[in-house]
Amino acid sequence: MSETSARLSIGEFSRVTWLSAKALRLYERRGLLVPDAVDEYTGYRYYRPAQAERARTIALLRRVGMPLERIGAVLDATPEERRELLDGYRTQTVRAHERAVALLDSLAGGLHDERPSPIDDGPTVSSREVPAQAFVSRTARTTAADLPSHIERITAGLAQRAGTGIDRSRPLVVVYHGEVSWESDGPIEVRVPVRSESDADGVEPAGSELFVEVAYGDVQFPTILRAFDAVREAAAHGARRPSGSPREIYLDGEPFRCQVAQRYVAPQD
Repeated sequence: MSETSARLSIGEFSRVTWLSAKALRLYERRGLLVPDAVDEYTGYRYYRPAQAERARTIALLRRVGMPLERIGAVLDATPEERRELLDGYRTQTVRAHERAVALLDSLAGGLHDERPSPIDDGPTVSSREVPAQAFVSRTARTTAADLPSHIERITAGLAQRAGTGIDRSRPLVVVYHGEVSWESDGPIEVRVPVRSESDADGVEPAGSELFVEVAYGDVQFPTILRAFDAVREAAAHGARRPSGSPREIYLDGEPFRCQVAQRYVAPQD
């Protein structure tokens, strides 16, 4: 049998891989699954049977909700790297599920409780003085749907670049320089703290900060927006005025802790 006759049309390939022709064209555009040949006159696409395994892997990863960008990294990784990427995504997926369950439990409790819900009182805003912090950073655009995977991927890259210079006594910071929603894409800036200014991309000076502790179930869009609204309003209250962009702060340790914070300035006495 010749190589040409062994090829499968896009319809035949679709049937053996569980992927629609529309999905196959999308994955071709994204460089995830390129046809073995395209007829220059008809535009018909043909695939090799050996490409079916890659196609089925894409289908399975999409079924568990993995973004296309992340699928590309998994497909191109070495076996060891692939295991690490899949383990990382599994951890992220479990945490997202736990947050969703916690949020549903909170909502269910509020619906069945005749007393006013604590949610009506709004988050508790506290203030603190924060020292100067050197950091390495990267800025990216992302919508809310892909935000967790972007933060994880960028953090891993920055941590690798910082190496032994990481300041593990300080938290990871994600600064929101623009709106992030289902339709808006930031940008965001991920900052990994480092000990030496000589190794840093920037240094944020010492200053005053307002912050809110965010419950585990609320660390997701759109429920976390209540915390952003609270620190933004507090930073503009009275004689205060906001300084810089709001941020999320992720603190190491168990249980998981996240804060939403806003720098501010106040008039001198």
